[in-house]
Amino acid sequence: MVEPVYRDLKTDDGSVQRAVLCKFCDHWYIQPCTDATQAKCPNMIAKRALLNHSAQSSTRHHYIPVFYLKRWRGNDGKIWEFSRPYRHIYTKRVYPVQTGFVDRLYEMKGVPPAIAQQVEDEFMKPVDSFAARSLSMLETQNDRINYESKYRSAWSLFLMTLLMRMPEDLEVLAAAVADEWAREFPNLEERYAMKRRVDDPPTLQEFIDQRDPYHMSRWTLDLARRLMDHEGIGQLLNNMRWFVLTASNADPRLLTSDRPVLISGTLTEENAYVFLPIAPNRLFVAVNSNDTEIIVRRRVMKELIEGANKLIVQHAVKYVYGTDDGSVKFVDQHIGKSRPKSLMQRLRDRRNEDAEAKGKGHQLG
Repeated sequence: MVEPVYRDLKTDDGSVQRAVLCKFCDHWYIQPCTDATQAKCPNMIAKRALLNHSAQSSTRHHYIPVFYLKRWRGNDGKIWEFSRPYRHIYTKRVYPVQTGFVDRLYEMKGVPPAIAQQVEDEFMKPVDSFAARSLSMLETQNDRINYESKYRSAWSLFLMTLLMRMPEDLEVLAAAVADEWAREFPNLEERYAMKRRVDDPPTLQEFIDQRDPYHMSRWTLDLARRLMDHEGIGQLLNNMRWFVLTASNADPRLLTSDRPVLISGTLTEENAYVFLPIAPNRLFVAVNSNDTEIIVRRRVMKELIEGANKLIVQHAVKYVYGTDDGSVKFVDQHIGKSRPKSLMQRLRDRRNEDAEAKGKGHQLG
């Protein structure tokens, strides 16, 4: 989780205002940059040139990170992919880079090519890169993961992205943004009518369509990025007790999927938990209390893996992954059968409830 850095700057008129360190170009600003100003910013142009970012380099966006799936690969570098596009389970041997992606999933529409892939290049890729380092520390029990906040926060941020970066998450968020826009639109339309000039389009919607037809798409992506870097959720994850359980060779292998994180209803309760398979024989666990940690550690590993596999397959939307094809019947039996509401769906529902309560308050007033 990236914390904003502030400082006071004196402006031309002698007043002092709070400035924020730009996380992209490392310069201070008072007014946040727009997409257009970032595209023209000489600092950003130079930085992208230095990093060799091209407009076409990152159009294949992996919502299931390649570094994560590589942990299930065999000697041939491939993993087993299970899916059910129609009635029957389909199995395929694929390289991790060949699955779990949607082209241009995080692309910002209607902006200069230099910044169209900004979410992928300057958020998703760094998240996955730092998470890989943090994961190595977790597996080797490197104590730096406990006291160096950048590595701990990097892993928390990675967990949050896995809960919200999938294509269906963006669809849910886009619908929520559209609903909120619809709720606010009458007020905005009224203001537009009052301030409309003679040569302006007759309606606010026509004005927006002419000026910025992709504003909703960019609004959705910007909100998604902010939710994935949510300070409150990130801090809750940072404060949990982390450990990794390693299975023996006699235990079954862990599966993973496009919904790999198993999480309790909330993270504030004493018995809250987070589980994530991080390899065929390793399970990351986060809990809030010593008592819960003891309970988890005392579980028979075989039973723990079987329970985790069942939930991971039941929660899958499109893909399940493993090290061999021996799980075909198991996947066929459980894939997508008991999918709970995603974190994005729960956030949407809470936002709708708040809006409904606010509307009732206005009516009562």
